Amino acid sequence: MLTSSLIGCEQKLSRTFFAADTVCTITLYDGKEETLDGAVALCNSLCNMMDANLPSSTIYKLNNSGALENPDPHIVDVLNTSLKYAELSQGVFDPTVRPFTALWDFKSQSVPKKEELLTAANLVGYKKLSVTAEKISLKSGAQLELGAIAKGYVAKQLNDYLKAQGVTSAIINLGGNVTLVGDDDGEIFSVGIQNPTGQEVIATVLAEDCSVVTSGTYQRSFEKDGVLYHHLLDSKTGMPVNNLLSSVTIISKSATDADILSTLCFLLGLEEGIKYVDSLPQTEAVFIDKSNTLHLTKGLEINLKNQISIKNNGLN
Repeated sequence: MLTSSLIGCEQKLSRTFFAADTVCTITLYDGKEETLDGAVALCNSLCNMMDANLPSSTIYKLNNSGALENPDPHIVDVLNTSLKYAELSQGVFDPTVRPFTALWDFKSQSVPKKEELLTAANLVGYKKLSVTAEKISLKSGAQLELGAIAKGYVAKQLNDYLKAQGVTSAIINLGGNVTLVGDDDGEIFSVGIQNPTGQEVIATVLAEDCSVVTSGTYQRSFEKDGVLYHHLLDSKTGMPVNNLLSSVTIISKSATDADILSTLCFLLGLEEGIKYVDSLPQTEAVFIDKSNTLHLTKGLEINLKNQISIKNNGLN
C-alpha cells in the first residue's frame, strides 16, 4: 500500500470513490469542482471498460467472443502497450494470463489443481493476441487480464486530463497506485512505501510530477500448509513466483509504465529487475527483499530517516 501527502500544502478539493475493485481518491490542490467531476467520470468509464470481471466491460465481452471490431482507441492503446512489454520481456509479462488468474480465489484461499494449471497453460500466450485499430482477436481460447496495467493506464489518462484542464498540482491515488501531478510552488510530495511484513511505512519517496507504484506479495495472498501464495503469477506455470522479493516500487514519469514495471520487475527478481530498471530512462525502483532490506536503483539515494529522493532533483 502506498500513502501520499503534500508537504506544506492544505487540501483544496478531494473525492473518494470505488473503482477498479479498490478505493480511489483524486485530490486537486488547484482546480474547479467540475474538473474533479470530470476526472471521476473518466476514471469510472475507463475502469469499467477494462474490468475482466464486469459483464458489461469491453474486455469481458472480448474474452467471451474472441474478437472485437472497431474497438475503442483506449483499448487499442492499452493492449498495444501490453504487447510491447510482453515482447520486450519475452512473455514474462503477459496480458493473456486470465486462464491462470481465474483459477485463483484469494478469498476462499483455494490452490488450483495441477491439472487445471496445465490446461490453462495451453490457453496463455501473448502471441495469441492480435491488435489493430480495426479489430482485436484472441486465438485458441486466450483471455485477457489487465490487472497489471489498467490502473496505471487510467492514471495516465487522468494526469493528461487534469493538466489539459489547467491543474498544476494534484494527487491521483488509485488503490495505492499513486500519480503526482506537478508540485506546489516548489514543495514536494511524500509517498509512503508499506512495510511488506506490517502495516507501517518502511520508507518514503520524495518526488513530484511522476508515478509511484508498488507490487508486493502482501497485497493479495494467503498462507496454507506453511506456504505463502500470492497474486504475482509466473506466466508459464500459473503459480506464484518464488524469489527473494517481497515488493517492488517503481518511480516513473509514465503511470502506465510504472504499473507494468512494478509487476514485471517483481517477476524478473532482484538482480535482473534492478539491471532492467537501470537500463530505462526516467525510471527508478525500490526493491524490498524478504529480510526487509531495501535495494535502490542507481538514480536514488536514501537518508537516515529512510526518505528516498531522486538524484539531481529529477528522473534521469
